[in-house]
Amino acid sequence: MGDEIVNNHYIKFKNPLDINRLVSGDGAVFEVNFDDLPNDADTFMYSQAEAREFSKPECNGVTDDDIHTDAEPFELIAQKMTNLLEDGAIKKRVLREGYGDPIPDKAYVTIHYNAYIEYNDDPFDSTYIRKKPFSFTVNNSETISGLDIGTQSMKLNELSQFMVKASHAYGPLGCLQRVPPNATILYEVEVMNWLDTAVGLPPRANEEPQSYVQVNRHAHLLLMKANDSFAKGSIRQAIRNYNDAVTKLLSCTLRDMADQEKQEALLLRLYTNLVVSYTKIKEPRPACTNAQRIYNLCKGTSLKVPPKVYFNHGRSLIQLSDYKWAEIRLNQARKLEPNNVEISKELLKLDEKRIESRKREVEMAKAMFRHTRNTDVDPDFKKSMTRYCEDLKADSTSFLYNLPEDLSEKEIVFCKAEVQLHGLEFCSKQYDGQIVYYIQKPRDSN
Repeated sequence: MGDEIVNNHYIKFKNPLDINRLVSGDGAVFEVNFDDLPNDADTFMYSQAEAREFSKPECNGVTDDDIHTDAEPFELIAQKMTNLLEDGAIKKRVLREGYGDPIPDKAYVTIHYNAYIEYNDDPFDSTYIRKKPFSFTVNNSETISGLDIGTQSMKLNELSQFMVKASHAYGPLGCLQRVPPNATILYEVEVMNWLDTAVGLPPRANEEPQSYVQVNRHAHLLLMKANDSFAKGSIRQAIRNYNDAVTKLLSCTLRDMADQEKQEALLLRLYTNLVVSYTKIKEPRPACTNAQRIYNLCKGTSLKVPPKVYFNHGRSLIQLSDYKWAEIRLNQARKLEPNNVEISKELLKLDEKRIESRKREVEMAKAMFRHTRNTDVDPDFKKSMTRYCEDLKADSTSFLYNLPEDLSEKEIVFCKAEVQLHGLEFCSKQYDGQIVYYIQKPRDSN
């Protein structure tokens, strides 16, 4: 043990540590080689022209509102936010909605961000200006807690603002000459990618990034191994290998545009195989997440989304009862392959699922309104809910069923109990400004 990590930089101790003394309880003394410390100031130094590109006048109290107010600039911004922590030490405002599930614990995430202090239009820190996104494992003490906690609340492709008090930022010391003591920080964060480390592990912090040339062969070997596992029916093993290859590709260093184009082409193959694999084992959420990664990857490049991605994304969306977007994705697949019989069959299945879903919702809605809203839950509603749960458990092609709108409090209480009794989950989400209720199968039920 003769070295240490400082701000993701590998430095050396002057003398090696004696491991025996360290574990004996007597203690051990070490000296850091300060000549090997990174020049952190370089990280935050940008030209004025670069910083101006990401200038935010709101940090100086300049807004589009015509109403004059004596509130401080960050107070005005915070008024449009909601508390992420109960004490308000971290607040959040979503600027662009993301896709899929929130980032899971210990996920390896890649983000872009700008960071501002009050009364300064220009960011004091910006991955956009550095042209290098920031990657880290969430909830692993690899960055300041405010950025860590905020990122954990996000989804793929989401863009959000976070107001972070000093207690979850740089504290009473500040940072270099850029952040004063006890300063509140405004972060604007964009999630570029994330990988669930339960499937594929990120590179260790003390490992030097490998070049694309070094990683390329290993990634192709993993791809071949995964394809072989898929062909033998070992789909989960294939998924692990595909994700391992993705992890290596995302962590490598690129020399030039040629490396980037090769990396992106291989990522497209891997993400495509992940969409197909997750759809095959009926795990629609990660299938949709990887499909969205493909759309982001192909945007603005010469890469084309393969028809099988649209097709399998549509199939996964059917399992999630998102029939509107399922139809869009399946029609995109049919446009590319108009003579594909399987696509036509899936569109027919989509129509059938829509009709079945509508019948279930109508039946339950009728049961809801056959009684006075202030009385106990109607027996017909209870029977309908029981059948609803039984149908979902027996339906191998669906992951969730939507519930009717306007459920009363008593009906919600009954639904939660009935769903739990059948080993299912009662869920809700915000959609077009309204709360939508639905029941779903447990995530480990496949």
